Amino acid sequence: MGNPTANSSDTEHTAKHTAELTRVHTFCRICEPSCGLVAHVEDGRLVKLSPDRDHAVTAGFSCHKGLAAVDVHRDPDRLDHPQLRAPDGAWRDVSWDEAMAETARRWRAVVAAHGEHATAAYVGNPMAFNALGSLHVSQLLRSLGVRRSFSSGTQDCANKFVASEAVFGSSNVHPIPDLEHTDLCVVIGENPRASQASFYSIPNVLGEMRRAAARGARFVFVNPRRIETPEQGIGDTLLIRPDTDVWFLAALLHEIDALGGFCEELVLRHGRHLAELRRFLEPYDADSVAEVTGIEPATIRELAQAWVATPRASVHASTGINMGRQGTLAYWLVHMLSFVTGRLDVEGGNLKSDGFYPNARSGAGVPEQGYVETEFGRLRRGALPGTLMSHAILDSDQPIRAMIVVAGNPLLSIAGQDRLRKAFEQLELLVVIDIYPSATAELAHVVLPSTDMYERDDLNIVNIGTSARPFAQYTPAVVEPAADRKPEWWIAHRLLQELGLPSILDDAEPDPWAKWRHMLAKGSGIDLDDLQQGAAEGRPHLLPTPAPGSFFDAQVHTPDGLVDCRPPAFDAAIERCHRLFDETRAELADGRLRLIHRRDAWMHNTWFANVERMKRGGRTTNPVSMHPDDAATLGLAAGEDVVVTSDHGEVATVVELDDRLMRGVVSMVHGWGHAASPRLRVAHRDPGANPNQLLPVGEGSFEPLSSQAHMTGIPVRVRATVTPVATS
Repeated sequence: MGNPTANSSDTEHTAKHTAELTRVHTFCRICEPSCGLVAHVEDGRLVKLSPDRDHAVTAGFSCHKGLAAVDVHRDPDRLDHPQLRAPDGAWRDVSWDEAMAETARRWRAVVAAHGEHATAAYVGNPMAFNALGSLHVSQLLRSLGVRRSFSSGTQDCANKFVASEAVFGSSNVHPIPDLEHTDLCVVIGENPRASQASFYSIPNVLGEMRRAAARGARFVFVNPRRIETPEQGIGDTLLIRPDTDVWFLAALLHEIDALGGFCEELVLRHGRHLAELRRFLEPYDADSVAEVTGIEPATIRELAQAWVATPRASVHASTGINMGRQGTLAYWLVHMLSFVTGRLDVEGGNLKSDGFYPNARSGAGVPEQGYVETEFGRLRRGALPGTLMSHAILDSDQPIRAMIVVAGNPLLSIAGQDRLRKAFEQLELLVVIDIYPSATAELAHVVLPSTDMYERDDLNIVNIGTSARPFAQYTPAVVEPAADRKPEWWIAHRLLQELGLPSILDDAEPDPWAKWRHMLAKGSGIDLDDLQQGAAEGRPHLLPTPAPGSFFDAQVHTPDGLVDCRPPAFDAAIERCHRLFDETRAELADGRLRLIHRRDAWMHNTWFANVERMKRGGRTTNPVSMHPDDAATLGLAAGEDVVVTSDHGEVATVVELDDRLMRGVVSMVHGWGHAASPRLRVAHRDPGANPNQLLPVGEGSFEPLSSQAHMTGIPVRVRATVTPVATS
């Protein structure tokens, strides 16, 4: 049995010793590739992270964000002890026993007075990278009877699961490009220079693209910002007006079909509703969409011709399409681009990865059964729209009165910050489990300090089903948790124990790894004990790479086993799509700019907001970037203080000129806006502005099919301020 508590014996057992430092093999959990790292430990303290050059998959690659995580680990502003907030707002360190007793007392009081329906939870992005945390926090919420749950997924990728379920019968099927063999790759809404790919796990994705380009592969990046040029050595950018991807994809498919590029025999054998797909595409030829998308008809037609002429062509789409008003339909058409043209399940096209647990069957579902009627209308089952969180507290007939927030900062990451603050202040109990005293934590009644990724043992689970070179790797805790920090799995079961509910902490030998041990053995025949032993040398268990030939037999789980080219569940969404096309065309002359959210190389959500090294080089705020011609039209200059306004809010910032942006588009880097986080000294000193304050909330703020928030292509105006902007 593996050690469930990952104590110091793990480090002693798995470490290599040098004259001065102890070296522990581990891996990064900031983004999906899970790059192998070596942690350098001195006297029980993590002092440095370096790339693991002997790692069988990532081979010494690590980005600077991964290496900077050592500063997060050592940050003196981290939460170290459970805390209770007094009525006057003062914080008091308490024991775990006192914190759990107070949490349980308040939770019981809410349930006794209002029922379990008055409870809710929000689970943030880091849980997706935490094998034990994600598993046992879910168990906690089920045991507590929490029915209203929110997650960062509706800010990020909820559309992808809905589209794949409708097309392939499984929310877990996301075919990835075969970069090693592709000759043409279309990349939509993703900037690999700012961060590694999403829903496509490959270490050093830029390096892989360079190698492919060097052998002659063509890359076309579809983005409102020119993120690549031929001179940079990878490809070129096709500039697109934000939130119009669905019509670009429809036109591309329309033109491919006009060239005879649909593989009708294959579709008849493995698919259905091809005629209905064509009926949807009919009004969207290259000429029809040009004005709305901003893409010349000849450009779309040239790409269609290239696709038809290139048997080994692939496509990948990321958050740029997710965050629009029609992310599910856009991702559906991404799947269609691959499938109906015969580029799915072939070398150089799109392939499905399995990882250590073939996950297509576990994600099987029927789209029509995935919705429920609520007081806010018909919503997707599962995580509720984050942009309805404040409404579920302030406006509901049965308002939320107690909430648990795990590894997230919804006050900043969800639209409507001022409204959400008012809602959190009204809660009878707000519990925050986190590594930092975030803006959300400042409003909590109870704050519980969790371990970071190097203070807990773990398994690389995030890229199951999307990895180009799958592997399974276990890491021990690199160092003992500092102070009173505890892993999330322990916190979950300690609270269950306090509430008198079944908890593995009541077992003689608690084993939080039991389910993962079963999944490893069943899925790939891997023994977790062997994986733990291999951690000593940093040896991941290598798994089969994606290969063509079995997709339609193994991955499609629709009731009839056929790929659905035009799911009936999309009827209402398609009517809405046609209506939005007309509305978008009419709005082109309204004089407003369109805002996109952006990630840069120095920020990852809010992970590095309090890290000094990420502020170097004058990165003390997040300007509004705009094309020089747009700035000239508005009479604005670089560095000028401005206010950005939308129909939903406003933020104060400064102007940055960026000629890589499409005319009419402005951008702001997210992860900023820390004025309400006084205990995060670096972030509070240079808070920046929170662009989520410009986003819609409530009705119309999310895609009905998936509950995905509308976060891109937001109409805004930018004007000079009379007085200087206070950015710190």
